[in-house]
Amino acid sequence: MEAQLIVYPGFMMVLLTMILYIKNRLEVGKAFQNKEIKSSYLKFYQDIPPDYVEITRQTLKNQFELPILFYFLIALIYGRGNINQLDIVFAWIFVFSRYIHAYVRLSSNYVRNRAKIFIFGFLFLLVGWVNFLIN
Repeated sequence: MEAQLIVYPGFMMVLLTMILYIKNRLEVGKAFQNKEIKSSYLKFYQDIPPDYVEITRQTLKNQFELPILFYFLIALIYGRGNINQLDIVFAWIFVFSRYIHAYVRLSSNYVRNRAKIFIFGFLFLLVGWVNFLIN
């Protein structure tokens, strides 16, 4: 299997992160324009922002937690050069779970649904790591 196929799910994770950076910037700009936050918020993050700003910020922060282990795994898989079908499937399932997780967080933010989606993605990432170690 071609090694670059594992790069595409990684790119989609990067794309999600970039989209969330843009959304976060737009939300902060909106809150600042509506005088819902002061410039000191941007400097120290000490004020309490509106919920929509904090939810977007936390969703962005999430992309630098569990996904870091995903990026590391795909770098190792790519470096190994021997990519199998399961590597690709597990990577895409993890990415799909992260998009759904971000969507739920930014829409209903229903914690029970978020937790289920998080666990689903976590398990596929874990299985991806086990698959990597076995191969």
